[in-house]
Amino acid sequence: MTLPATYYDFIREVRPFVLDLTERDAKDLRRRPEPPTSIQSVDDYDSRFEECVEQVDLGILNYAAQETGYSIEQLRPHLHDALPQMRAEYASLYGIVNQEYHVALNFALAGKKTFHFSDNLAEHLANTEINLKGPLIQLPFPTCLFTFTSRTVVDAMHSINGKENHGLDYSAPISAFLTMLPADEGFVGRKLIICAWHARCPDTSYLMLKRELFLGDDWTLEQALHTDWETLTPDNLGPGISVDIESKEINSEHDDVFYTDGLAFYRIVLNAVLYLSSDEVELIPQDSPRKEMEARLEGLSSKSKRRKLLQRAERHSSLDYNEVGASVGTIVIKKDNAEDGSGPDIPKGKPLVRFMVRGHWRNQPCGPARQDRKLTWIRPYYKGSDLAATINKPYVVK
Repeated sequence: MTLPATYYDFIREVRPFVLDLTERDAKDLRRRPEPPTSIQSVDDYDSRFEECVEQVDLGILNYAAQETGYSIEQLRPHLHDALPQMRAEYASLYGIVNQEYHVALNFALAGKKTFHFSDNLAEHLANTEINLKGPLIQLPFPTCLFTFTSRTVVDAMHSINGKENHGLDYSAPISAFLTMLPADEGFVGRKLIICAWHARCPDTSYLMLKRELFLGDDWTLEQALHTDWETLTPDNLGPGISVDIESKEINSEHDDVFYTDGLAFYRIVLNAVLYLSSDEVELIPQDSPRKEMEARLEGLSSKSKRRKLLQRAERHSSLDYNEVGASVGTIVIKKDNAEDGSGPDIPKGKPLVRFMVRGHWRNQPCGPARQDRKLTWIRPYYKGSDLAATINKPYVVK
């Protein structure tokens, strides 16, 4: 289960200056007497974000020079007059770079912790309920990168824009950056920021989502999924963003969009967080194969061999990562008690239609005097017998 090139690698290829500047910012922040584990805004410290904006401006000027035939030197004196209109055209680009800068900085501060979820595990998590209290959501690090290659996750992400599952690039992974921050003043709890991209390296990006969930100390996770910021903070809207890169549309989504069309995607992400802190977690640390491939490039003199090895290397992420749930199988079919004498109690008789029994979580008492708790995952499964496969089989009437 090799980690494909992620959105972090996409930034590395398309906008390397973002990673360079955020790494330098992170280095400066670590030198503070009390270094932060994450930041909420680049306005909270003396950042290099303006340098980043200048680099984006320069890229736009380069494009304008190619389109108009004028040199950059000729266009530069008119930069401040022309740029507002140019920025309006490229609003989605500036919005995306703004999010890239924040997630890359927090990712660097946390040590670039990456978790790659197997397709089978993602399918299980998509069919698991999360009726637990908000405090149970604990990231293993202040910022993490979750990656998914499951078709189910791709479909769930794109459903927020009302797109169906035809024409989607299922070979491109989903990269979701998660950051935990204290809640705003006046709220008891925490805030989980999720920024997700569906993109293919080296230069094709399809969709970007940003959503902030309030994890109130007395809230359930289903309540957190339905966070209504318009009610909680009516004077400070805009925690939800959807950017369709192909159509260059950027939208500040209303809360009802996120907890209807977008609910499935964020439920998977929260279930992934719970899985990492559960009693059944399966993690296998892996080193990036790309580093070794890039090192071998230095010793190759053949251009054709270099090109082939480089193409192979670009398919892999430069990040070391944890492989999550590699041994998790497909969702199983459990027969009823009448057939095998096991399984949960069900009504007598064989089910004629196979159906999904959704997974769920148990926060079970354990330890001395049962004072401790362990989070246990009860996996989803299909209920039914072999007869159900026959009943469910489609027939063509002639």
